[in-house]
Amino acid sequence: MQNILLVFTLGYLLLLLTSGCQPPPNLADMESSFQTGDCQSCHSAIWKEWSRSLHAKSWTNPIYQQMAKDFPNRVKTCDPCHSPKPILITGLGKMPQLRQEKKESGINCLTCHVDDKGAMHGPKGFQSANFHLNVEDPNYAQNPTQLCASCHGQPSVAAHQQIIDWQLPENKNQKCTTCHMSSVNRLHSNQSYNPKKGRKHTWKGSRSLSMLKRSAKLIIQRDNDKATITVVNKTGHHLPGDGLRAVILEVTFNSEVKHHIFSAKIGRDGLSLEVDNRLKLKQSKDFYFVVPNNQPIKAKLFYRLLPYQDKTEWIEIMSTDG
Repeated sequence: MQNILLVFTLGYLLLLLTSGCQPPPNLADMESSFQTGDCQSCHSAIWKEWSRSLHAKSWTNPIYQQMAKDFPNRVKTCDPCHSPKPILITGLGKMPQLRQEKKESGINCLTCHVDDKGAMHGPKGFQSANFHLNVEDPNYAQNPTQLCASCHGQPSVAAHQQIIDWQLPENKNQKCTTCHMSSVNRLHSNQSYNPKKGRKHTWKGSRSLSMLKRSAKLIIQRDNDKATITVVNKTGHHLPGDGLRAVILEVTFNSEVKHHIFSAKIGRDGLSLEVDNRLKLKQSKDFYFVVPNNQPIKAKLFYRLLPYQDKTEWIEIMSTDG
């Protein structure tokens, strides 16, 4: 019996060798393949989207490098989210760990998709691959919040969290990806025959004018010589979402120009917030002015990306007259 088993085992191994079968790649193989460009060669459309995103530039971004150098202990508090190890290995929703290899690739394919066995995780229905193992994972379509929370929902990093104050809107189908990874029909890989519905790997945010225009509502109401201007937060989190940003209301009437700034002040540690007067989730705020009936009043909302920018660099996102 043992001889029969030995013959069967040897025959099976011989069959694998002669048929060209190879064991699936492990984690080290996947890391090597990313560095040699195999991800790009197979998933060229997705790679093109990612390569233009701020995720791809999260480490090399000169603004980040300039600001991070002034923060104490940046290796533990800042850098892990700008060059993270795979979050499926370090723990979904947990603070990432700093990756030492290929830091310049920032938040890359392996950061969000590879597990400790080298398998790539993705949404239900994505195409089987010849090169690596695939795992259908509900975190990528049904509930991606925990994926995003690894960097965008850390209680210890109040200055840069958007997930903690996230609440599901009335449309329960809306997730982080609904706004920040718009739907697209494209080839999943260069081995695909037909385009499939997926999500753009561009992560639109504060540098998308179309998204900024949808982030708020600006209303003017007149009652004789009383004018009420209302700003409404229409995002799924604070507005602005990050502690570095600011939304600025500008009101002009007669020869007067008044400003109100919705923003936060980041602490010296780069993590905490010393002051926070941003618009909270679903919050609206009214501003009252006395303006003669025959005088027009104009309101504008601007978005300021960085604290040191002057008005010439603010982005006008909406305006209204009354």
